[in-house]
Amino acid sequence: MRRFRAVVLVLLVALVLSAFAQAQIPKKFDNPKNVRIALVREVGEGSFFERYLAGAQSMARELGITLLEATANGDMARMVTMMENFIAQKVDAIIVDHGRPDPLMPKILEALDKGIKVVTFDLVVADDRVPEIEQDDLLIGYLISKQLAVDFAGKANVIYVNVGGFAPLDKRDRMWQIIKWRFEGIKEVAKTGAVTGSTAADTQTRMEAVMKEKPEANAVLAMWDEFAKGAVRAIMQAGKSSQFRVYSVDVTTEDIQMMIQENSPWVATVGTDSYAVGRLAVRAAAALVGGEKLPKYLLVEPQLVTREFLIQNNIKNMDDLVKALPGLGESNLVWPEWIKALIEKNKK
Repeated sequence: MRRFRAVVLVLLVALVLSAFAQAQIPKKFDNPKNVRIALVREVGEGSFFERYLAGAQSMARELGITLLEATANGDMARMVTMMENFIAQKVDAIIVDHGRPDPLMPKILEALDKGIKVVTFDLVVADDRVPEIEQDDLLIGYLISKQLAVDFAGKANVIYVNVGGFAPLDKRDRMWQIIKWRFEGIKEVAKTGAVTGSTAADTQTRMEAVMKEKPEANAVLAMWDEFAKGAVRAIMQAGKSSQFRVYSVDVTTEDIQMMIQENSPWVATVGTDSYAVGRLAVRAAAALVGGEKLPKYLLVEPQLVTREFLIQNNIKNMDDLVKALPGLGESNLVWPEWIKALIEKNKK
C-alpha cells in the first residue's frame, strides 16, 4: 500500500512539474514589449480587413507585444519594400497577409535565413517553416456554391464575380467549377470583377452593365464580400431585388446590415470572423518566436450564414452573430499554455 501511495505521489508531482514547465513563459517574453511582430498587408480596404486588423491589435495588446503594421493597398512592389524595411529592422516575426508568392518569396526566405519567423494569411508558401493561416477556402467555395445550386434546384443563370491571382479567390473558384460540373443546369452567363482601390463601387458599375447585357440572369455568386456589396447595391438601385439572389463569401457588420434590410437580395454568405483570424495570426507569430513548432496548415472553419437566420435571430452585428453561432468565435488553434500564462500575467 505504501509503495502504491509513493507511486501515485511521484506521478502527481510529475504532472504538476509538467504543467509548470508547459506554462513557463519563454525568456524572450520577459519584457514582451521588446518582442516586435510586423504585419504586412496587401489590402486594407473593406470592413473584413478592418475587423481583421482590430483582432490582430487586440491579441497584441493582450500579449503585451509590439505590433507594427503596414498596408500596401494592392501594390506588390510596395509590399516587397515593406518586407525589406521590416527585415532591416530585425523584427522578431513577420505576418504576411495576402500578396503573391513570386515577388514575396525571396523576401520570405531572406527573413527566415536571418532568423525572423514568418507566418502567412491567405498566401501559399512552399516552405515547411512557414505556417499558413486560411479560412479553409476550398470548403468556403464549396459551401456557398452548393447553397446556390441547392436553393435553385440545380437550375440558375449566374453572374459570377471573382478574379484570379489571389490564393483564396483561386481556391474558392476551384469549388465553383466542380459545382458547375455536378449541376449541369447551373449556368455561368457572365463573369466580372476586379480588385481596385474602390472594389465595391467599381463592382456596382460593372454589375449595372452586366445586368443589361444578361437580362436572363437570376443569381449572383460573389467570392468576396466587397464584390457582393457592389452587386447588391446595383440590383437594389435597379429595382431588381425580386429577380436576383446574391451569394457571397465573408461576413461583417456592414454585410449583416445589408443582408437584413428590406427587400435585400443578399440571401447567404459563408465565412469566418476576421477578428478571430487576426488574433490567430498574431498568436501564431508569437508562438513561433517563443519556440513553438506549429502545423503547416492552420485552417479556420467557416460557417454558413443566411439572411433567414439573421432575421429570425434578430442579429444586427458581428457580436450578435458570434453569440448565435459560437463556431465563429475565438479559434481554438495555437494556445500553448505559456501564452495563456502571459496573458494572465499582463492582466495583473
